Amino acid sequence: MRILVISDTHGSLKNWEKIKNIVDSVDEVFHLGDILYHGPRNPLPDGYDPKNLAEELKKTNVNYVRGNCDADVDLKVLNIQEMPKQIIEYFGNLPVYFFHGEVIEDDGFDLIAFAKKHDVKIVLHGHTHIPKIEEIEGVVVANPGSLSLPKRGFPKTYMIIDIDDKVTLTIFDLEGKEVLKKTL
Repeated sequence: MRILVISDTHGSLKNWEKIKNIVDSVDEVFHLGDILYHGPRNPLPDGYDPKNLAEELKKTNVNYVRGNCDADVDLKVLNIQEMPKQIIEYFGNLPVYFFHGEVIEDDGFDLIAFAKKHDVKIVLHGHTHIPKIEEIEGVVVANPGSLSLPKRGFPKTYMIIDIDDKVTLTIFDLEGKEVLKKTL
């Protein structure tokens, strides 16, 4: 199984178009939030066109989690009924927790304790716009980075997860160059 994980597109049609050919080579697509709106703290991303990005995303079967910049109107524009703030998906016997990530900033939330309580092996989040793959107490915590507004000098990135006899998480830049990789 092959999964595309993106986050923080913030309305950039241009950057979605750079990776939409990958959609045909994956089994699932997950968007970790902040889909259409750029947010009041962010500049407008290259190719900012939320209306046409929504039209393009509607052509793809995308699993969404709601980010802090996503509003009820976004659901209507994307023609979806609901957008949960978090989901746990099972890929065979591999539980993966998907959420946007703003709760990481809450001092009272213990992500690793939550993952262990729910027997989650991989936690995927966006929000920070910084790609990462790290293992903490046996839980892999990863962020695909931002497809449109990266921070701390990182390139615009997305993640591919390959699940077969092993699980491999790979983060790529928009040119397809490997940025980070971890095999479990």
